[in-house]
Amino acid sequence: MGLSIGEGEEGSPVLWGRWDGQHLSVEQIGIERILVAVSPSGQHLLTVPMGQWSLILQQVEDGSDLRKLDAQNTVPHHPRSAGADRVYWDYEAAFVDENTIVAGTSESDASHGSARHWLVDADSMTLREEISYPFPVSGPARSAGAGTWYTVSKDRLSVYLWELSEGN
Repeated sequence: MGLSIGEGEEGSPVLWGRWDGQHLSVEQIGIERILVAVSPSGQHLLTVPMGQWSLILQQVEDGSDLRKLDAQNTVPHHPRSAGADRVYWDYEAAFVDENTIVAGTSESDASHGSARHWLVDADSMTLREEISYPFPVSGPARSAGAGTWYTVSKDRLSVYLWELSEGN
């Protein structure tokens, strides 16, 4: 089980716990980070620093950083933005499978229109493409398991379940 402990700007650890049937062990994996997703195998964590500027893929076994993807240098500014606003990642994301992540910039997009979500290749931590939804979505992508993710409507009354298809 993973847990982010928000302690403000400083000292916010990510904890990873395991129960082996008899003993509970807990270790700290990173500091000043937020846990945003866990891979289906449980071998990798996806975190963002408090400033949300990078997605960081970490190895659960020893907490080491494997790769990262900066938002500001890779994600295009929202089409309705003048380009001066900072682009940053959401505090939630979804592993669709072991090698594919859906990550959003919905919080930084909020003042410009609908949320944008991105397919990220976990092996290389590179941006594949923007996801094309049949209607505007709001908020972050959240893991739903079995190759799916979900979003919640702006009024929070509807839940939409998504899966990858040809030509996302």
